[in-house]
Amino acid sequence: MSPASRASSQVVPSRTRAVALLSGGLDSTLAISLLLEQGIEVLAVSFVSPFCTCTPRKSVGCHLASDVARSLGVEIRVIPKGMDYLKIVERPRFGRGRGLNPCIDCRIYMLRKAAEVMAEIGASFVVTGEVLGQRPMSQHRGALALIERESGLAEKILRPLSAHLLEPTLPEKAGIVNRDKLRGISGRSRQEQLGLARERAIEVFGCPAGGCLLTDPNIARRMQDVFDRCEDWDLRDAKLATLGRHFRLNDRLKVIMGHNEAENVRLAGLAEGLSVAELASHPGPLAVLRGKYGESDLDNVGRLIRHYARKVTDSTVELRLEDRGHIETWKCGAPATDEEITHWLI
Repeated sequence: MSPASRASSQVVPSRTRAVALLSGGLDSTLAISLLLEQGIEVLAVSFVSPFCTCTPRKSVGCHLASDVARSLGVEIRVIPKGMDYLKIVERPRFGRGRGLNPCIDCRIYMLRKAAEVMAEIGASFVVTGEVLGQRPMSQHRGALALIERESGLAEKILRPLSAHLLEPTLPEKAGIVNRDKLRGISGRSRQEQLGLARERAIEVFGCPAGGCLLTDPNIARRMQDVFDRCEDWDLRDAKLATLGRHFRLNDRLKVIMGHNEAENVRLAGLAEGLSVAELASHPGPLAVLRGKYGESDLDNVGRLIRHYARKVTDSTVELRLEDRGHIETWKCGAPATDEEITHWLI
């Protein structure tokens, strides 16, 4: 019998409800499974942001957590990370990882949101798939204690995979959770978790708990450019940062250009209210203009587009710019040089 079936066959009192952070990765999946085996009623919460790296699936869009929740037989609530989260990315209190990733602040943010859900549904505690020592920035003892304190969830964060290595939490002390049935896993190896998954016939999904594009140096540079040079930045800028090639032509103007037709379509879908440029009579990349531009800037935009329209051999090409319903055309000759591309590339 699966963990979900065993859990659903029991009458679970409301005092044994828990809110669990579910990323769609192996560790959070196992953490929930260990609670279900004890008859705990679990509501999963999954956070999504423009920086998720989850493998696309038609059933859930950009993340896998809904598939995992369905396989476990638990309800899931998806919470988008909005402007409040991006403000944290811009100015984290507790530092960043190797890119622009504010790992500790991010955990605090998610746990505070989970605490709100916990209070709403009358749950007793929050569950995470964190493993002691697995991630150098956010999963050592000092960081775990800091996160617990700042989230306002002192002794209410249960980490089932590493529980035997940590101090007992309130649900364990109260006998709501049997500590003996939890684990004492530490370190970066996933072998013990993979063994637990095999024992429980749990499918290992492909979304890692740490799957965040803010660790990517390219995305980090693009977002830093947004924070530094776009006074009116918003959530759309974060979404644009994950697409195409980005060029800073000057302090006033950035150009975002699609790699292929699929990215052209996605960029066009995000470009409402922005200017969009492309070749007028040939297929080629779509360019979204973010910022202010003048006539001389359009010449460089045209040369930039021409550089990546490799199959166009005409000596002069016509370009088309649409800006909030107004259409403008101009002609461009030589493409941008490799040196200019290197200078403009973010």
